[in-house]
Parts: sequence; C-alpha cells; structure tokens
Amino acid sequence: MSFSSSWRSLAAYRVRAALALKNIPHLVQAIDMLGGEHLQPAFRAVNPQAVLPALKLDDGQVLFQSMAILEYLEEVAPEPALLP
Repeated sequence: MSFSSSWRSLAAYRVRAALALKNIPHLVQAIDMLGGEHLQPAFRAVNPQAVLPALKLDDGQVLFQSMAILEYLEEVAPEPALLP
C-alpha cells in the first residue's frame, strides 16, 4: 500500500493518523504541492483528480478522498475503531 501525502494537506493528515492508529503498514510518497508536483503527469497517472491524499492499494486500485480512505481502512482493519 502506498500513501501519497503532503504535510500541508489536512485531509492527508487525517488519513496518516488513521494509518498510525490502526498500525497499517504502508509506504509514504511525499508530494510537493507548493512545487506543483500533484499537477504533473506522473502523479496524475496515479490520481487523475490531482488531489491529495491518495491511497494506492496493493491490487492497483487508488482511493482519492480522505473519507473514502478512512471508510476503507475501517473495513479492512476494524480494530481499533475510528468511530464509536
């Protein structure tokens, strides 16, 4: 699992916190938003929406929105729960 993130993205921070809480192994790909890296063809190949965060699963599927990513993480690793 590969997680594309930027320190400036609050949505990415939310997902980073969930990944840490659930202790899910992943690689982090830091994206330079100030330099426009998220708008370059290499990142658009991963995420055509050119937004962060993006979570690329081992099967190649990519999740783009933080809430969708959190919902996925909750389904694959229910403990500890993110929501009561």
